[in-house]
Amino acid sequence: MRYLCRAQLLSLLLLPLLKARLSVPAHPIPQSFLPLMISTWNYTDANREAWTVLRQGPRRTRQAVIQGCLHCQNSNSCGRLLGGHSAPDSSGGITLEAALIDGANMDYGAVAGMAGIRNAIGVAHDVLRYTNHSLLVGEAAARFAEAMGHKKEVHSLSTTLDVLLPWLLGKCQPNFWRNVRPLANDSCGTFSPLPQEQQQREMRQEYPIEPGHHDQVGFLALDTEGHLHAASLSSGARFRIPGRVGDAAVPGAGIYADNQVGGALATGDGDVLMRFLPALLAVEALRAGQSPASAAEAVMRRLLRHHTEFNGGLVVVSRLGVYSAACAGLDEFQFVVSGESSGRSMRRVEGIKCLDRHEVVTGGPRGNFYVVSKKIWAAGGEDVLVQRVEKITLNEGVDSREFEEEYLEDKDAEIDVDEGEKAEEVRSLLDESPGDLLLHQLGLAPPFPFRFPFIYF
Repeated sequence: MRYLCRAQLLSLLLLPLLKARLSVPAHPIPQSFLPLMISTWNYTDANREAWTVLRQGPRRTRQAVIQGCLHCQNSNSCGRLLGGHSAPDSSGGITLEAALIDGANMDYGAVAGMAGIRNAIGVAHDVLRYTNHSLLVGEAAARFAEAMGHKKEVHSLSTTLDVLLPWLLGKCQPNFWRNVRPLANDSCGTFSPLPQEQQQREMRQEYPIEPGHHDQVGFLALDTEGHLHAASLSSGARFRIPGRVGDAAVPGAGIYADNQVGGALATGDGDVLMRFLPALLAVEALRAGQSPASAAEAVMRRLLRHHTEFNGGLVVVSRLGVYSAACAGLDEFQFVVSGESSGRSMRRVEGIKCLDRHEVVTGGPRGNFYVVSKKIWAAGGEDVLVQRVEKITLNEGVDSREFEEEYLEDKDAEIDVDEGEKAEEVRSLLDESPGDLLLHQLGLAPPFPFRFPFIYF
């Protein structure tokens, strides 16, 4: 009877979900292929930088993942959002977050919501080395960074404004508000809560991930002695509500590693990732005896059961170097793998096709979610701004898709045409007094003080 109870418990832990082609086949890596460096998305230059450090010898895993993050935060080779200061929050603030975990003892250091300090991964490393804490946030994190010798940097607002102004002129779409008034899908605020009786059934909002426009990257290093480190770096979701902390800084959400079993990197919609801690779940699935392929698939299905709108990917690596991945909501999820065989470095970009998530969601929640609207100019004739919204309804297992087209008024189109002129006006004012600026005086923002932090990097 005792044996049966244990078997039943184990079966519950390892119960596979419905079969689907969510993951790439597991790649068994011979010991001679180690060390191993894996990074999310197709940023080969950053992976190469990390790999150069890792192959210098054993016990270089920590320095390797840090070097990968440093390359991304100091260059534009990991996309505009990470290196180009193009992911402001809704108030125009630029902040970074980063995290580092040691698989030997689960030591963890992270920062979030930190403005004015470029070297976010370096500050996260200092949190791990010099404090008993795991996560520091906001202005206090910046003060800690300065105390550790990191310098604040001033950055021009030009790049930020290039992203922020079109968003403001487009009625702040998309944003992260719900159940507020005025309606969040047609306004910039200021918002206040809707009375409970007026709140509608929750609509899931999808946030597509554009190729090359990723706001988070993760690195995982495994050496020949079995040491694991993982690190993550993020500029945060564009137009997020100020004060929001993302998955890159939360233990188990974006990264996790344990020398005894393996590690994982997760990326995608951070607010969903933080609710499920997929990197931690994947590592615990390895501990329970699952393969990297089945672990990645099971975790991805768990997310999709509750969040049909999820976009993102997950890479899982065993302590022996076997790796696999799963993804949802993307045309393709790519990650870079570097290793060594017979003294020669080998690097490849893995790309997996994601299953249509509507085929996966058979027992999950029902309801509606909307693809973020895209604004395009009609070709030929008079310029008319067209807003196309794809509405997908899941009811009783039957999918239906509706397309709605809304032709905006001419005055909205005229505002868009004048955008460049307004932007020049803003920049000229910034050149004269690069401190606080109230954009609403120019008619470019909602009727509340719009404040740019003075310190940018």
